[in-house]
Amino acid sequence: MRGMAAQAKEKIEVVHRACQQISPIYPDYATRPVQDGFSWSSSLLGCAFERLYLVVFRSVRRPSADLDLLREHDDRAYEKALESGGLLRYFKGEANERGECLSFCLWETRRQAIEAAGAASHQAAAEISVLMYESYVLERYWLKKVVSARGERLIFESIQPA
Repeated sequence: MRGMAAQAKEKIEVVHRACQQISPIYPDYATRPVQDGFSWSSSLLGCAFERLYLVVFRSVRRPSADLDLLREHDDRAYEKALESGGLLRYFKGEANERGECLSFCLWETRRQAIEAAGAASHQAAAEISVLMYESYVLERYWLKKVVSARGERLIFESIQPA
């Protein structure tokens, strides 16, 4: 049994390392569908997973946004998310000239993401959103890997809010 646990840990460590390679492939990634703007396939194909949980935060920053305060809240929420476990990749986007930004968190499981979102640091970051953003939207996806005779491919399955 210990051997299986070690194998599972090794598999998730490989996925975690691969996730660190996910990066934008276009300068206008913030305005593209998330599956089109990043190096998902080249980073994740070959990794052993069935599905991962992806939360995308699209926003338009207010010109008056306090970037230091925003960074402070974001950093605290990120720290707590790391402590909670399961976070595979946090991509912190940069706002473009129109204030549009895309950031995302990729998780091992939905349960881990929900637990992290309930932390006080994440709640505090969410509370300042109305002051910092003209608009924002959360997108949620199952990132699934499908293996067939033709090879592997990734599917982004949109999850509608409950």
